Parts: sequence; structure tokens; C-alpha cells
Amino acid sequence: MLRYLAYGPKNFARSPLLVSTRYNWEFYANLTGWLHPTLPSGKTVPPGESTLWLFSPNTAHGWVSSIDMERVVFHFSSVPELVEKLCPSGGYLQVSLRPEEIGQMRQLAKTLDPHYRAPNPASLLHFQRALLDLSLILLRDRRFDSNLPLETVAVERVERAVQWYLARLENRPTLDALAEAVHVSPAHLRRQFQQVYGKSPHTVLTHLRLERAMEMLASTSDTIETIARQSGFNSASDLCRVFHRHYNVYPNVWRTYVSGTETTIKQDQVSRIIARSGTPEFKPNTGG
Repeated sequence: MLRYLAYGPKNFARSPLLVSTRYNWEFYANLTGWLHPTLPSGKTVPPGESTLWLFSPNTAHGWVSSIDMERVVFHFSSVPELVEKLCPSGGYLQVSLRPEEIGQMRQLAKTLDPHYRAPNPASLLHFQRALLDLSLILLRDRRFDSNLPLETVAVERVERAVQWYLARLENRPTLDALAEAVHVSPAHLRRQFQQVYGKSPHTVLTHLRLERAMEMLASTSDTIETIARQSGFNSASDLCRVFHRHYNVYPNVWRTYVSGTETTIKQDQVSRIIARSGTPEFKPNTGG
């Protein structure tokens, strides 16, 4: 989840940002000029031109920059597991930005800004995509062992199972039928789902049904009952129950936001819905 966003010109040359603790993952990039962090230990970190930095939570640091500096700042509550493993606790990662990545960073900030200021359920997808883009930039020059702990046959079988399942959602196929379609036992298929996704088949398949339901909610005017049936749920009440358990909002309310008709709802109602869905309220874009 995006917790903070800021972008534009900044000058830490005359008034450096003092060392303080951030409680989220902080992506900080200077797109022009130079920038470097200051640490409580007094350790000197060489300044970087057009650099993306990532600081882990609870890492005290400040910033010093050139007079003319353009920056973007993103705070996230979490990062992908691989990034978390590579970024030491109380430490940071950094990578020099390529020219095309500088433009990408500007575009990320501009795209996220309206979602940060007035979030809706679709905003979560934009936040996740931006987090992945930032993570991939940080990992760009990393070299990883190509011998992943996944059997190729397991990956291929699970992907075949997923595609077979998606093509038959409306029929609500069982795990036994799915296992038979890819020629393994249900127990073996469970193990391979766990190996590939780190989750049970039930969890993965429920997510697939919810994705199909969200797609139909956003792009059709079909009834909740029709959407439930075509996305593999037993009934409209079944879809509503599972949807609310996962997203803390009911399908008809989610559809209202996506369609844009939320402007007809009174502001106090909107605030209550946002609070229930766990979406952060807008906070003034100051500091950083």
C-alpha cells in the first residue's frame, strides 16, 4: 500500500533534511542534480546523480542535495519478498537511473498522484504496479542464480491447470476434475501449487474467480447473480461473502467506484466506505 507520495523540485543544500526515522519502505530518487543520505553514524555516503535509493523501515537517515534537484518519493508499507531479503535491516539499496528510467519515474509519480489523493478500489492495482516497477529498477543489475528451486514440469503443469480452470469457471470444476485434466493426483497437484505459488489450490483458484468477477463488475452491467455464476461462485450471496472477506467492500459498492457514479454519493458515505475498505485517506502532500 502506498503511504506517501511527493515529487517536484526540492533544495536540501541550504537546509538539509535532518536525520529521522521513517516507518515505511522509502523509495527516494533524485531525477536531476545530486543527492546523498546522511546517517546517524556519521558515515559519509557518496552523492549520486540520478539515483534511486531504497531505505528499509525504521532506518534513521536524512538528505543533503544540490540547490537544483528534482526528486520523487514513494513510501510503501511493504515490498516484494525478494527486495526485502536484499535490503538489509537498518540499511539501504541504491541504483543509478538510466535516462529512460528518469522519465519512467516522473510518469509513475504523475500516474499515482490522483490515486494517492482520492483513492478508489482500482488504486490498489496502480500502487502494486508502481511498486513492482520500482523494485525491478532496483534489481536491474543484480545477478541471480538461474537454478530456481522450481521444477520446470511443476510450473508447466500448474500453468496448464490454471488455464484449464479459467476456461471452465462457469462449471465450477472441482480439484479432482482439475487434477484429472492435467494427469496427476489431487494430492500431487496440491503440492505443486504450493511449490509454484506458495499457496494452496483453493487460495489460488478463489483469487482467479474474484479477478474474473472484478473484470465483469468493471466492464459489464450484468447482475451480481449473473456475474457470480459466470465467475464460478455458487450464488450472488456466495460472491458477496467471499468478495467482502477479501476486499472489505461488497461487489456493488466496488462497482460504484469503478463506474464513476460515486460522485452521486454524499461525502460522508464515501468516507465510511473508504474506511471500511482499508484504503488510506488523503493526507496533504507536504515535506519529504
